[in-house]
Amino acid sequence: MAEVAQGAGRGPLDGVRIVDVTQIASGPYATSMLGDFGADVIKIEPIVGDPLRQIDEVFGKGESAYSFSVNRSKRAISVNLKSSEGQQILHRLLKDADVLVTSMRPSATSKLGLEYATLAPRYPRLIVCAITAYGDDGPLANNPGMDILAQARGGTMGTTGEPGRTPVKVAPAIADFLGSFLAMNGVLLGLRARDRDGVGQQVSINLLDGQVSLLANLATSHFKTGIPFMPQGGAQSNIVPYQVFRTSDGWIVVACLTQKFWPLLCRALGVPELADDARYVTNALRVKHRGTLVPYLEQIFATRTTAEWIAALEPHDVPCAPVNRLHEVFDDPQVAHNRMLLNLRHPRHGDFHTTANPIHLSRTPAAPFGYPPDIGEHTYEVLSEFGYDVAALDALRAAGVIRDASREG
Repeated sequence: MAEVAQGAGRGPLDGVRIVDVTQIASGPYATSMLGDFGADVIKIEPIVGDPLRQIDEVFGKGESAYSFSVNRSKRAISVNLKSSEGQQILHRLLKDADVLVTSMRPSATSKLGLEYATLAPRYPRLIVCAITAYGDDGPLANNPGMDILAQARGGTMGTTGEPGRTPVKVAPAIADFLGSFLAMNGVLLGLRARDRDGVGQQVSINLLDGQVSLLANLATSHFKTGIPFMPQGGAQSNIVPYQVFRTSDGWIVVACLTQKFWPLLCRALGVPELADDARYVTNALRVKHRGTLVPYLEQIFATRTTAEWIAALEPHDVPCAPVNRLHEVFDDPQVAHNRMLLNLRHPRHGDFHTTANPIHLSRTPAAPFGYPPDIGEHTYEVLSEFGYDVAALDALRAAGVIRDASREG
C-alpha cells in the first residue's frame, strides 16, 4: 500500500500554481494528479460546493466517496465567481497562476470571462485548459454532457456487451478519467511550450474525442474492410483464442495474440496434439473454426479453478490473467507490488483508501498528500497569501462572496 509522501522532496511541478474551477470528476482528478507531483492546486468551489459531493453519502451528507476519490493534493477555497468581488478574487489568483483549468459548457465559461481569448491579453503566460463534453464549438458544444453520454456517442458503449445483447456501459468512468489523463498531458505540454517560447496557450480537451480516440485499432480495420464491428463480449473478433473462459470457480482470460502462444497453450492444457490439428494451425483457421474450437476449450477450462489454471499456464509463458472483481483487484500480487492502493487520512473519518497515482518517476515520484478538503476549507489561508487581511475576508464572508468551512461551527 502506498502511503502519503508529503515532504518527500521537490516534485517536478514544484513552483507551478494551478487555479482549478472544475467540478464533478474529470477536472478534479486531473488537478489532483498534478498536485501529486508538487503543483500548488487551488480549487475554487461555489458557495454550495462541488455537486460531486452529493453523489453518494458514504462518508456522510455532502461528503461522497466519489468526491474523496478525486480531490486530494489540493487546497480548497469557496468563492461566488458570479459576483464582482468574486471575480476580483479570481483575477488576483490568476495574476500569479501558471494554469487555469475549467470544466464547463463553453457558454458558461464565456459568461464568467474564463475563455482563453479573454484571458490571454491580460495573462499572456497563462495555460488555460478547458475540459468540455463535446468541444469548444460545434452543434453539441453547449449540450449537457457527462461520462455515460460520451461513452455512448463516442462509440465505446457500442463495442461492449455480448453479441445481440444490450450495449454495456464501462463501469469505471472511462470517459471522465481518460479526459483527466488527457488534460494532465495537455497541461504539461502547454507548460513545456511556454517555458520554451514564453507564451501560454489554450489546451482543449473533450470527453467525446477521448472516447473516439480509443477506437484507433477498430477504426482502421473498419474503413479498410467496410465491415461493421459487432460486439464480441469477452472475445476478440479477429484473434482466437483471445477471450474470457469460465473456470470452475470464476473466470480467466487467455490471449494468444501471436502464433507462438498457440502451441504453448495446447501443451499447458494437456492437449499438445491440438496445436497440429489442421483446422487450427493458424490464427486465420482458428477464427474460421471458432465455433468448434472455443466450445472445446470452454469444456477444458471448466474443469479447474482460476488459480489452478493460472498456475498451469504461467510456467508455459501463456498470456493469461484472472478476471478480478473489485474486491480482488488490490489483493492481486502485482497490483500490491505496484502499491496502487493509496492510504490517506481524514481528520474526521480517519484512514480511507483510493487508487494511487499510476505515473511512476524514479527521481521525483508522486507525493500525494492531505485529503479532499471541506468546502472552502482553505479560503482564509489561501487568500491571506494574496494580500487579503482578516477584516476584508470577514466582510467578504458576511456578504456571501466567500465561504470557509474552518470558520463555521
